[in-house]
Amino acid sequence: MANVSDIIESFILSSMGNADDINLSRNELADYFKCAPSQINYVLTTRFNLNRGYIIQSQRGGGGFIKLVKLKDFDNHYLYKVIEENLSREISYKDSLYLLEDLVSKAFLTSEQATLISYAITDKALSNPFKLEGSLRSNILKSFLINVKRGKDNE
Repeated sequence: MANVSDIIESFILSSMGNADDINLSRNELADYFKCAPSQINYVLTTRFNLNRGYIIQSQRGGGGFIKLVKLKDFDNHYLYKVIEENLSREISYKDSLYLLEDLVSKAFLTSEQATLISYAITDKALSNPFKLEGSLRSNILKSFLINVKRGKDNE
């Protein structure tokens, strides 16, 4: 049986359809699903984040709507946001895989490149006595993405 987060995610995805963006009201969604607004926040931040190809823009006033934007094409702005918001700190292996999957879907990486980098950033490959896997993973991904971008710019 699906949990509330899965149901909320499915509802948002079906409401969005093929559109590039959607305006949502956190309070209205919470009322509809009979849950706390924090549950809506949780779904938005874990399932509709930049690693999965979404940007959330908060619009204050007038009921506090949230604009959810699906990024379709890879561009420099997206790469910058990925690096600044996700790779300037530790990143988990799971979030790294979501990020790689999104970069493949945007044709920035080939599936072969994503597979190779996924092998290089496993906890086992990064194991060390000081538990720095998240920081190392972030630095590896950042370096890889910047160098792939340089290669694309020189084509």
